[in-house]
Amino acid sequence: MGVNPVDNSGAGRIFPTYGTIEPMQVTVLGATGRTGLHVVRMLVARGHTVRAGLRSRGRAEVLRGLGAEPVVADVTADAADLVEVFTNSDVVISAVGAPDPEPESVNLVDRDGAIAAIRAAELAGVPRYVQLSAQFADAPDQGDRLVRSILLAKQISDSVLRKSALTWTIVRPGTLTDGPATGRVKAGGHLEPGRISRPDVAAVLVGALAEPLTENRGFDVVSGDFPVAPALAALD
Repeated sequence: MGVNPVDNSGAGRIFPTYGTIEPMQVTVLGATGRTGLHVVRMLVARGHTVRAGLRSRGRAEVLRGLGAEPVVADVTADAADLVEVFTNSDVVISAVGAPDPEPESVNLVDRDGAIAAIRAAELAGVPRYVQLSAQFADAPDQGDRLVRSILLAKQISDSVLRKSALTWTIVRPGTLTDGPATGRVKAGGHLEPGRISRPDVAAVLVGALAEPLTENRGFDVVSGDFPVAPALAALD
């Protein structure tokens, strides 16, 4: 597996290269989140033009320092503003998530906000949409009761995305950790409960752009034994 050493953060991070595609303009929602930041770094490292969406300009300099263009993109605000942000984007990657697990917050962001972003992408004519979901979002009754409200909210927004006019991908990771990137995952339609680091999830979100088998499908992903590109290419 080849690597492309890139230091976009001053920490000397090295990101694996899981497949190459022509540079695109990608808008990332939730760009300042713990997963979204990894997505931004990886996209910039691959030469894509990145619009990094954030709810306020408080962390704009962080994103600008990564080589991205910070833009205000609050999924809970005016949907018309999102249409403007998405205009001319080749891809939207949504890594938004509620700041706390309270149902009111979850429904505002993971359900209503996510749906508003999907509708805005349709209006803006975005060709491709990749959404970060959660394992068991397609079957909330089988998931952990402690996060049931999150799973239910994501189930609804995932369903809206599947029925949209967009070419979509829904990535359902297991329990997220802040561990280091391993570059190795397991992906499939439905997997046993598992864990996966945020950098590895980000690699899957970005890697999906180069794998046609991820188009118009949702899948689980957890830590595993296979590099991202082969894991995605083997989706059944």
